[in-house]
Amino acid sequence: MYTSKSRPLFSPSGRQIVTSASRRNGSQRSQSCLHVGNQSDEQAANTGQVLEKNRYTTLCSVSGQRPSCRQLVCTYSKTTVVSQATQSHDMEGPETEPLTASTGCIQGNSHAKIAAPQELYSEEDDEDILLQAVVFVEDAIHYRSIHHRVDSRSLRLYRLYYSNWVQWSMYAVISILLILAFFERPSSLSYTSDTQLLFNDRNGTNQTSQWEPPCGVTESIELFCLLIFLADFVVKTYLVGKEKFLKSPWLMAYVAILVVSLLDWMATLSVLCVVQVPGTLRYRPVLRIRRFLRPFFLLQNSSLMKKTVNCIKRTLPEIFAVLLLQFLHVYFFTIVGMLLFSEPVGSAAGGKNSTWVPVDRGATGISDPNFHSLWNAFITLLVLLTTANNPDVTMTAYSHNRLYAVYFILFLAIGLYLLFNMMTAVIYNQFRGYLQSSLQGSFFRRRVAVRAAFEVLSQQNKEVELSTNSGSDCVRVSTIYHVIEKVSLPKAAERRITDKLGRDMFGTYNAAQFQAVFDLLDLDYEVHHRPPLPAFRHSWLQFLQKMIAHKYFEYLCCLVALANIVTVSVLLTIEYDQLNATNSDLELLNFVFVVYYLVEQCLKFVLLGWRYYRIRKTYIFDALVTLSLVVVEVMTLVEYGSPFSELDQKDKVETTIELWDLIRITNILIMFRLLRVISLFKTMSLVLSTLLDLIKNMRAFAGILVVIYYIFAILGIEIFSGVTDYETFRTENLTCGSYQQLNYWANNFNDFASALVVLWDVMVVNNWMVFLFAYKDALSTGWAQLFFIVWWLVSVVVYVNCFIALVLENFITKWDKSNAIKEETEDEGRSRTLSFTEVRVESVHHLFRSGLTEPKEEEILEEIRQHQHLEIKV
Repeated sequence: MYTSKSRPLFSPSGRQIVTSASRRNGSQRSQSCLHVGNQSDEQAANTGQVLEKNRYTTLCSVSGQRPSCRQLVCTYSKTTVVSQATQSHDMEGPETEPLTASTGCIQGNSHAKIAAPQELYSEEDDEDILLQAVVFVEDAIHYRSIHHRVDSRSLRLYRLYYSNWVQWSMYAVISILLILAFFERPSSLSYTSDTQLLFNDRNGTNQTSQWEPPCGVTESIELFCLLIFLADFVVKTYLVGKEKFLKSPWLMAYVAILVVSLLDWMATLSVLCVVQVPGTLRYRPVLRIRRFLRPFFLLQNSSLMKKTVNCIKRTLPEIFAVLLLQFLHVYFFTIVGMLLFSEPVGSAAGGKNSTWVPVDRGATGISDPNFHSLWNAFITLLVLLTTANNPDVTMTAYSHNRLYAVYFILFLAIGLYLLFNMMTAVIYNQFRGYLQSSLQGSFFRRRVAVRAAFEVLSQQNKEVELSTNSGSDCVRVSTIYHVIEKVSLPKAAERRITDKLGRDMFGTYNAAQFQAVFDLLDLDYEVHHRPPLPAFRHSWLQFLQKMIAHKYFEYLCCLVALANIVTVSVLLTIEYDQLNATNSDLELLNFVFVVYYLVEQCLKFVLLGWRYYRIRKTYIFDALVTLSLVVVEVMTLVEYGSPFSELDQKDKVETTIELWDLIRITNILIMFRLLRVISLFKTMSLVLSTLLDLIKNMRAFAGILVVIYYIFAILGIEIFSGVTDYETFRTENLTCGSYQQLNYWANNFNDFASALVVLWDVMVVNNWMVFLFAYKDALSTGWAQLFFIVWWLVSVVVYVNCFIALVLENFITKWDKSNAIKEETEDEGRSRTLSFTEVRVESVHHLFRSGLTEPKEEEILEEIRQHQHLEIKV
């Protein structure tokens, strides 16, 4: 618990600021500070600038020039004012009435009680409180909980642990551990995964095989990573405390997985990494359980990933409900299909490789091998639900009778277009709701952290009793500046906060005002003010500048770029066979357009000015493309001379690069200029910005995708490794559309890299039934197909639909926000030529910010009171 004492503050330059409670009219205070601010420190100290009212003396001293640099310091004293320049001078005067410190904490003419001269806090105590406030603000920025140790030693360790370089180092260690799967036995270090080519190489002149690392090499790297994680666990546990550790399932799982991984690591080395295959002389890598557990280290290191996993877990009951309905739908049509397409008694249909054997047209049934068994019929319709085998699977019945098409049409209409879309809607609604509820908790933690920082800082004023009669606590603006200076804030957020605080270094903020300052962290848009255009004296330059700045000139530039693309397309179509020659018309066309693009960019740069030019992203993009075009065109001129030169002269030139290569590079760059058209269409521009935001916000979803791919790849290696090798799985009788006939030998689970490719192929679902039936035949059991069905459900049905929910939410948020800002701009009558607003979605939290509710103050204070290590009165 902090004792309430008056304490000194220290400016960033190390200058001591001795403060005491003071009150006066805010405008007089600001005027006195600004007046003295025009003088040097020495002049201000010599003149004294004493303002008297009643019996107190006030002195203002100003150091520095820019308040945004946090150098503005004003000091009040009850009887004596000390500044760095005048510490050797004692200035005494009659007591006066205190000045008003802020309209935020002290309103009107209410009197604040000024305590007698107090013993000042030590610098060490002041720095400890400031450090606590800094850590709490950083917790708010990153949505972290404040329930951790708050002593100075622990806080320094806490800031070190969450520093950028430590966190990036942890991600580097996690990446190294995950990448080990490419080098461990069975390794992916071969030029191909095609078992047919590898078999031919082994039996031919090229003796090629996969390189396997010696036992202990990758295991040593793995042990190093596990020891790093053990140290990470120890630090985390120490910082949060024993009670918090026992309440955290993620930390409990962390230590359990570390113990299992270390035991499994020792077991692997005890058998020298390999075991003998029963009944053979061959050896295979030993089963390593810890490889399945590695993705957990990636999950536990990201709070947003953990939230997403919890939300998906909570969404699963609703998903299972729709999946059950889909299962009943497939099962119903399976039974109906077996009854419709049953083999007539006495027919010659059947056979392992038969597709359809004609029967008597007078018969009531047909022979379709896809419906000879319940399991085959069910798998066939499940694959049809993804349209991977459509219309192949329908042709046997449809060729027999056109009315059988109604069966398949109804099946796809209900299952694909109704139930699957209904599942997407359910996942979007439920996942969005659970994610928003989870982010509400993060938002609550941010509010708690900001309020905790305020409560810690407000302890400086307790004994001085700088409060109103209502007893509200306050924090000095100068103190807030000190906190901001030490906090690692994004530049845009720091600029907004310093602008809001302004020049009022004397002022104090109450809890609501303090919270309003840090509410700027939630701002999801930014207004950019266009700088003024350069002034020209000549009227023709002014006219040219006005023309270049007009929006119709942008339309003209886009029209020229479009015309360039059209002419290139026409010439590629007409003269494609002559493009390799040195007499290509495309060379001359490129030269003309590149000269135009260069002139256009030069005019914009000179007439609009650099300040205006650089705030337009499309201008910067055009400049980079144009610069690249000019470089390539200069190379063409150096190698082949002018495009207007004689043809025979070009043919005699010895060159180091082909003309056609330069033409191809030029036209590829010209295609990029067409992207500038996107900025002219709101919807197109919004779609592109949504894609860019998704790339920034996809870290959590990309991490989860890595986790599911990693687990299923390792599981596939353990189950299917070597079962589809060319040496053992080839056959003379090839069935059309089979694994062997399609030469899918490179698609196998023999190593980690090839396993990832197979999982991707199944996730795309095109021809995924080839893998279903190939691995069923290889293992002689239908249970092998269950692996691929579960992977399809997890990757396509669950993950892809959750990703769709994120895309929809991102687009809807940006669209609504853009329309709201547009309406606000039109209502306020602001000109678009003077400013423009950029809507930003910096994180997933910004997506759902509008739907989050503000927590009650009592809830926030109660959360702070429950802090085990923070002893303050709130």
